[in-house]
Amino acid sequence: MTKTAARREALEQMITAYLEALVARDPGRLPARRDLRFTENGVAIPIGEALWQTIDGLAGYRVDYSDPDSGQAASHVAFVENGLAGLMALRLRIVDDAIAEVETILHRGAPMALTMPPVDPIWFEAEAPGSGLDRAGLAEATENYLRAVSTSDGSKVKFNPDSALRLENGTLMALGPNDRWPHALKPIEDEGSWFAAVRSTIGMDLSEQLSTGLYSFITSYDNARFPLIDVERQVVFGVWNFRRLGTVKGVTFRGKYYPHMERTQFPNENLLGQAFKYRDGTITRVQGVFLNANVYKAGTGWDRP
Repeated sequence: MTKTAARREALEQMITAYLEALVARDPGRLPARRDLRFTENGVAIPIGEALWQTIDGLAGYRVDYSDPDSGQAASHVAFVENGLAGLMALRLRIVDDAIAEVETILHRGAPMALTMPPVDPIWFEAEAPGSGLDRAGLAEATENYLRAVSTSDGSKVKFNPDSALRLENGTLMALGPNDRWPHALKPIEDEGSWFAAVRSTIGMDLSEQLSTGLYSFITSYDNARFPLIDVERQVVFGVWNFRRLGTVKGVTFRGKYYPHMERTQFPNENLLGQAFKYRDGTITRVQGVFLNANVYKAGTGWDRP
């Protein structure tokens, strides 16, 4: 085993150790530094509180990401809390074989967490040397995604022309024209809703979808960090806020007006923990968990020292 592979394995074992301690509700099991910093949904609290008190167990879905160069590990995990399913974005920073930072973003009350698709092996595949982006290039390309979403200009980001998929809080939001989804999609109850408009774009080129204006309620982004960049696998895990001023009421798409969701109609922001997989320098997978409609300008909890 190479040194890089050994470091990667050690990082992923730390994720397992963290989740086992969490389910046991026993932070004393963690190989943690004495000055460990812990946040849940952007708020610094003592580790052992909040979800540590209420979790029932894990729900089967888990995708790990690791950056052997920076000592960072992350995961998207399904869990059950007080009988209700949820999804977690987890980030760990490891220093001298001990956990120094824990950042968690929770989407509670997410029934999709119990019916997640099989984990896509593409996340764990190494890309051919020379075919992708370097560390700085991956960070810049990922921020271009944030720029595209927050300006409704899909020309700012490059998606893979052969295969591209976007999954948010367990819900399929975009699928490339050559891709297939393994599950039947939940029926849309209101054909005049924003959800119906988005559903009609599944199968559309992902850059074109971002240019439709369907996401125009996102008016800016802030506090972007990309703490985990895996050059070998061409994977980025980032955290940021998508902000909503609450002033964009709806969008006209294909000649029909669709009102935006109620939770976009007041000043608020989302807190996201999202992963990106690149192939040939273009985004082929996006998977994220976010806290929806958080306090306006609440930040990520890691914006200041």
